[in-house]
Amino acid sequence: MSSDGGVILVKQADDILGLSRRFAACFRDKRHPGFVEYRVEDLVRQRIMGLALGYEDLNDHDALRHDQIFGLASGRLSGGRATCAALAGKSTLNRLERSGHKADRYCRIIADHDALATLFVTLFMDQHERAPARIVLDVDATDDRIHGHQEGRAFHGYYGHNCYLPLYIFCGDHLLSATLRTADRDPGKEALADIRRIVEQIRSRWPRVRILVRGDSGFARDTLMTWCEDNHVDFLLGLAGNTRLYDRIASLSAEVRDEAATTGRAARGFASFDWITKDSWTRRRRVVAKAEWRHGNRCHRFIVTTLPQGMSDPRHLYEQIYCARGDMENRIKECQMDLFSDRTSSHTIRANQLRLWFSAAAYVLLTALQRLALGQTSLETATCGTIRARLLKIATRVTLSVRRIVLSMPDMFPCQHEFALAHARLRRLRQAI
Repeated sequence: MSSDGGVILVKQADDILGLSRRFAACFRDKRHPGFVEYRVEDLVRQRIMGLALGYEDLNDHDALRHDQIFGLASGRLSGGRATCAALAGKSTLNRLERSGHKADRYCRIIADHDALATLFVTLFMDQHERAPARIVLDVDATDDRIHGHQEGRAFHGYYGHNCYLPLYIFCGDHLLSATLRTADRDPGKEALADIRRIVEQIRSRWPRVRILVRGDSGFARDTLMTWCEDNHVDFLLGLAGNTRLYDRIASLSAEVRDEAATTGRAARGFASFDWITKDSWTRRRRVVAKAEWRHGNRCHRFIVTTLPQGMSDPRHLYEQIYCARGDMENRIKECQMDLFSDRTSSHTIRANQLRLWFSAAAYVLLTALQRLALGQTSLETATCGTIRARLLKIATRVTLSVRRIVLSMPDMFPCQHEFALAHARLRRLRQAI
């Protein structure tokens, strides 16, 4: 018996995407071939599927290694030696995650972090049949609270605790980058390295695509904006308000305040103007201001952009384009709450970065399953946690015989129609490969 009958859908999506195989190709195996029981691809697939199914801890795999349907999805129903289980246990998987820069006595599988970083962008581009005319790169950082004495442990004043500050970059619901950073470094300044790498990789295949970088005021740094302007990359970034900016829209603010006082409801107005700071910017840029009064309180906001005056109305630019970046925070919540990307309890930053990438790979796998098989169903816009609970967690009886493996599922379960449709779609796509 197993509670994870829906894992066969994850296995089909993995075969179509080639995720586990391509992820494993980013490792160098320095183990002696004669003593290897579990290939790197087997270990990678086991870890990614475990996260996708809700098993965040390596301890869980001491029981999962004997689960027949989990072994079926991983392509191993029995061990190569009589004393070995079909799948690896927690100790073997732990050595995989703790790989260093070079092989040592205990960890002989080396992760190529540069190759792993570029893999997610490659997977994003491979899921497009043709180059899009325009893409939006959403960038944001979040806190990853740590409780031990991990390498790089630092206190962050805004969040009020010791944490890491991972930096995420999405294009819609496609995850392009998840970089673990310490909390004592400014993500706004360091985001440039990841954005430069992603833009160069995308333009190497799609040279004519227009790119817009979107983020909050923490990323409105002159170095990032100057690089974008010099490399024909548009940006739309929040801008922290100050006394000079408030004085610049004083008349608009007064009009909006009078309107709010007259109507008794919130009122807002918009303005667009060229702006330069006293010493932190090297050139003039377009700023869009939103002046808003709500319940007698001032709620003014500013954004800075390269989009020209005639291209977009200030209200549309703020409400429809900039505010849409808030959806990225839902994607980050999925990664942290549904796929456990905040389980960074290893001692070294390198090992914790690898854990973050495993969670990112599980996110990519589940969102690929959603795009490939769940369109026009009740799960078309569901979160990863909802997909797991309603489509993957199905009680299943596994019967093994000499000739075949039979999976017996309940006659009725909540998303039975969606399961059958997803299975048919994935099977058809797999046969077409």
